[in-house]
Amino acid sequence: MLIAGALIASTVPETAPYIGYFGLIAGVSTAAVLFWTRSSGLPLRERTAWRFVTLAISLIGAGVLVVGGLTEAGVELPKFGPLDAFFLGAYMAMIAALFQLARLDSGGREWVLTLIDAAVAAIALSALVWNAFAHDLLDSFAGAPWWQGVIAAIYPILDIAAVTGLLILVMRRSNYHFDVRLVFFALGGCAQVLADFVFLHRSVGSAFSNAEPAWSVNLVATAFLLITASIVDQVPRKREFPEAPTPIWALMWPYLLAVSLVVVHFRNYRDLDPAADEVLLLDAVILIGVVILFRQVYVILRDRNRVDRKRAELVASVSHELRTPLTAMVGFLALLDEHPEEFPVDARREMISEAADQARHMSRLVGDLLMLAKGETSRLSLELREVWAMAILYSVLQDTDPRGKRVEKDLDAEVRVVVDPDRVRQALSNLVNNAIRYGGNRCVVVSFVEGDDLVFEVHDNGEGVPTRFETTIWQHFERGAHRLDATTPGLGIGLSIVQAVAESHGGTARYRTSERLGGACFYLTLPDCVVREVPAPMEAPT
Repeated sequence: MLIAGALIASTVPETAPYIGYFGLIAGVSTAAVLFWTRSSGLPLRERTAWRFVTLAISLIGAGVLVVGGLTEAGVELPKFGPLDAFFLGAYMAMIAALFQLARLDSGGREWVLTLIDAAVAAIALSALVWNAFAHDLLDSFAGAPWWQGVIAAIYPILDIAAVTGLLILVMRRSNYHFDVRLVFFALGGCAQVLADFVFLHRSVGSAFSNAEPAWSVNLVATAFLLITASIVDQVPRKREFPEAPTPIWALMWPYLLAVSLVVVHFRNYRDLDPAADEVLLLDAVILIGVVILFRQVYVILRDRNRVDRKRAELVASVSHELRTPLTAMVGFLALLDEHPEEFPVDARREMISEAADQARHMSRLVGDLLMLAKGETSRLSLELREVWAMAILYSVLQDTDPRGKRVEKDLDAEVRVVVDPDRVRQALSNLVNNAIRYGGNRCVVVSFVEGDDLVFEVHDNGEGVPTRFETTIWQHFERGAHRLDATTPGLGIGLSIVQAVAESHGGTARYRTSERLGGACFYLTLPDCVVREVPAPMEAPT
């Protein structure tokens, strides 16, 4: 009926006010009831979005009813005035619903990027539409009171926000199958925005009775909203597989609108004096924007290639790191399982010990990877307790394979400290293993107390860290001068774990050239962790 009314209103203009008025009242009233009742069983967040839609169309219906009643009573109403509170409120509620629906399946950075892309498209599209009738619209503002101009100017701003929300619905990634409800809802929103632009174009400053709203377009918008309300409870099924990447056209077309805007600008100003300062400055700003856009496209492509390359390198490195100990473990255990009687007791013990060492190495590696996978490594959860510092060091040295190198200790007097022993043990193990792996044939593990701080140092007599890598070696998956060294296995995550453990304890992890052995010196400082014994109170003299 609404579509039929829209056709009659467009072909027989004199019937448009009556058909449009009663059609809008009937359509929005029915849609409001359907939206409210049929959304009751939906999840809270989605139900809230459709309730915003209910509020929006209820305000539209109330506004049309009040305006129509006052007009029939002979009250002369301006096109823009206090009664616009109904329609502006409806706009705001509809925009809130759009953004609520757009965020049902997205969040974080993906949401922000989609919002920016949609805003680019909305601003460009609104500017193109504005440019189509800008001169007539500006002329119509000349005879209007200032406050009517202010109210009228709010509508294009809300239109941009509404178009942004509609575009997010189109471009967003979803975990659901095709949602026909959003299609009709978006069509209704687009039709309403078009109707508002047409109404705005028909000047301001005259009485409402002389205005000519786009009744047929309004009826089409109401029809789409009514269809949406009738199927709002038909939630699409969730996908049983991960969604494919967003199509390239969905990512590019907002920026094609921006390019169209630039083309229109140059076409409109091609007859102006190119020496004019205003045009020259505007052209410069636009050209800079275009250059920045191409730069960002290049950066995105470069970063994507870099991520793909890093991912391939990580997979290869992890595979190599896990394959080496796993091969040794499987080999030893297979021999013991198939021919246990062929090996003496000492040999069996040695093979089991070697397999256990390789298992511990894999456990440390997997633990490091899991720690990095949790995200923000500088905010590690700690389980603080009072332990002997020497117990941590001896445990690290006992579990370390020196690989034929000389590992020495220079340990201070025993003290009790309040730390997370497992985290500190993991950090020290990484430092000692790095010294054995990349240093020379000798390393010294040092511990001492400075005030209430506990300091660990690991010195080696290797070549040290080149100056250009002293900062980057603390980054994830960075191996410094050994990044291309395939003969020495490593993921480049050991030092990032050390730094994370230090920062989580409120301390620091640093590098300097070793004054003892001339190679590298990595040191770990844990502040305010030393437990001081409280002296017993002295007895009063007799």
